[in-house]
Amino acid sequence: MASYLLLFAFLLFSSKSFAQQELSSPNDDECDPKTASWTSWFNTQNPRTTTNGNDIEDISVIRKLDPDAARCDTVLNVEYSVVGKSHNETSLYQTLINNNGVFCMGSAASRCPDYRVRFCCPSQQEPQPQCGETFRQPHTNSPLRIVNGFEAVPHSFPWAVSLQYKNVHDCGGVIIDQWHILTAAHCLDYSEDLGNYFARVGAHNRFSSGQLMPIAELVLHPTYNEPRSTDDIGIIRLASPITFSQDVQPICLVDNAAEPPLDSTVYVVGWGNTAHQMWNSSSPVLLQARLRVISDCSMYFAYEAKSQVCTAHTGPADRDHGSCQGDSGGGLLYFKNGRWYAAGVVSYAIGCGQQAFPTVFTKTASYIEWIREIINRPRVN
Repeated sequence: MASYLLLFAFLLFSSKSFAQQELSSPNDDECDPKTASWTSWFNTQNPRTTTNGNDIEDISVIRKLDPDAARCDTVLNVEYSVVGKSHNETSLYQTLINNNGVFCMGSAASRCPDYRVRFCCPSQQEPQPQCGETFRQPHTNSPLRIVNGFEAVPHSFPWAVSLQYKNVHDCGGVIIDQWHILTAAHCLDYSEDLGNYFARVGAHNRFSSGQLMPIAELVLHPTYNEPRSTDDIGIIRLASPITFSQDVQPICLVDNAAEPPLDSTVYVVGWGNTAHQMWNSSSPVLLQARLRVISDCSMYFAYEAKSQVCTAHTGPADRDHGSCQGDSGGGLLYFKNGRWYAAGVVSYAIGCGQQAFPTVFTKTASYIEWIREIINRPRVN
């Protein structure tokens, strides 16, 4: 009995609501339909069936009883209504109504009214993926290579895409959002035959895993120059959005022209050829290579430092090491501050990862405004 009086006194002075008065949340009846919605009405306890006359509509109890309330981890508002008045109009009871629900304390002689309650909860939305996150740690310390074949950890690069024409792997690309894939412009020769051109996302084995996504549009950079391989960058708009999972994620984009800095370790992945000029040597599984950023390719190519990145062989001295035919369009992958970034896309090289010759990538940062302009365009079905 002493504990009963103590609890009554605590509620009386802490809630400032008593003698048939109810304290509700300050913004009663407000629940912005743009960002939230009301749950269904709940009425878990009827005071007429209790020995002490209390009425409890507690969200912690309701969560256990009804999945509709379980989604309401953050209660924005609470609304209540009285289902039935107390039989005793002179009853002395106290009702506390807040974002935890309703707690009305009465007695067998002074019963509470019968309340029902509902909660304003944030709308259920799919969590937005964070770019550059991988759920499986890739190899980063071994002498890895595409040419000569070193298999990547399955799905450790979940943004990697196999672009396939008539069921044959043709180029690589990287996922940058639900609707768009970044690749090289020279990979996009199929505007007149999109029905046979697909993007396989979430794949490790390009024959048996992942999902083929239909393509709606191929967008080449407007100043792409095929003979000189300048502005060699393009964007694929998909016909339907990608569903992200642990196997399928977008990559972040480098938007700082100074990155990646000289001597940075970078990576390239792909399903391309594993031997120079062996056109039937493309890999069924995703392979990767480790490269190093160097300062200049102009002694080999018509290189443009502002819009291109030059990388050097870092593999075994007695073996070719790097990208090959079929790896074009794949990302130049750069790890920074716990996330993976696409610093470029494979554009061209001499041979396949030959130690004597560097590989050139189109620099993502130089085209970031164009990329944003394309991916933010309204979609036309």
